[in-house]
Amino acid sequence: MNTKTFLTTLSVFSFFSIAAFAQHSVHLKSGVTVNGYVTGIAGGVLSLDADGKMMTYKIDEIKTVDFNAASATSASESGVMEQKFTSTDGLYVVKYKMKGRTVTKGCKVVIGTQDKGTVVVDVVIDKYGNVIKATPGAPGSSTTNDDYLFTKAQKFAQEIKFDNVPTAPLETKGTVTFTF
Repeated sequence: MNTKTFLTTLSVFSFFSIAAFAQHSVHLKSGVTVNGYVTGIAGGVLSLDADGKMMTYKIDEIKTVDFNAASATSASESGVMEQKFTSTDGLYVVKYKMKGRTVTKGCKVVIGTQDKGTVVVDVVIDKYGNVIKATPGAPGSSTTNDDYLFTKAQKFAQEIKFDNVPTAPLETKGTVTFTF
């Protein structure tokens, strides 16, 4: 599909979806999925309202855009957001909970083993969105090989980049959960 066809299809799709107050999932070529409402397309850029925060993405950075009848993004009473995205090979799910922050660059998950499980990593990010501390093994972790998967999960968590929010606290704490 060429860019013009993509834009035309997406524009029509977005018009009807927005009119119905629909949720969209924008799947980036980097492997990250951002959920929100497509608000417009102009000059090769898609605009998305992600929980009240306006985000823009170049069309050539987008793999697909999906319509969701039920939101894949949920907010707890404390305002913590959770987004799900899968690695480019589609085998692993990564979720994060970081109050008031959005993932801008995901990690590439390749573990090279048949080990399975869930690893919860406590993370601390700075106001620029960099992971400055990642500690695997938080409550909720359960694996067939703790040492190996914990090491991999810590490495992957350190690759994630969150949005730059100059007015954010110097440090924000949250979690990243890997399901292998």
